[in-house]
Amino acid sequence: MTDSEMTDSEMTDSEMTDSKDAASLEQPAIWRRIVAAGIDFLLVPAVSFVVMLVSGAMENAEAYAGYQPWIRAIALGVAGYLLVNGWLLHRRGQTVGKWLTRIKIVMHADGSVPPLWRLIGIRALFFPLMYLPLFYSMFGLFALLPVVDIAHGLRADRRCLHDMAAGTRVAAR
Repeated sequence: MTDSEMTDSEMTDSEMTDSKDAASLEQPAIWRRIVAAGIDFLLVPAVSFVVMLVSGAMENAEAYAGYQPWIRAIALGVAGYLLVNGWLLHRRGQTVGKWLTRIKIVMHADGSVPPLWRLIGIRALFFPLMYLPLFYSMFGLFALLPVVDIAHGLRADRRCLHDMAAGTRVAAR
């Protein structure tokens, strides 16, 4: 039975407090989400580039043959994303950009920190979409997917598609 189906008499004190706490979490101003995304948009590729240089993953000509460059680039992107944001996501539900702008990712239902698998396995899958507009000529209309994702964040509940897919929302901390 979900919180919304329970009456107050059926809920324990901690369940009622959790439910009230989740409802009381403020929605951050949209500019905070945009600034946080911009910070992450610049920081993650920079760290991925350093990982590429240190690891030597893309040093020789063979690394660019066939489909291997895409696989290596994606692996380096994931490594960079986890190096920059892994600990903060796991402990606080934040990326570096969200930490700097004082916002966090919480579960939509109860306001708790989402499990890491949900943040990485569902929500983070949308992160590479931010880079598609840079390659519009290669991806055509698919490059508009980030616009559709972000446009959902302009609704009253301010939940983007990646928030809805992961069952999360962004709250002020």
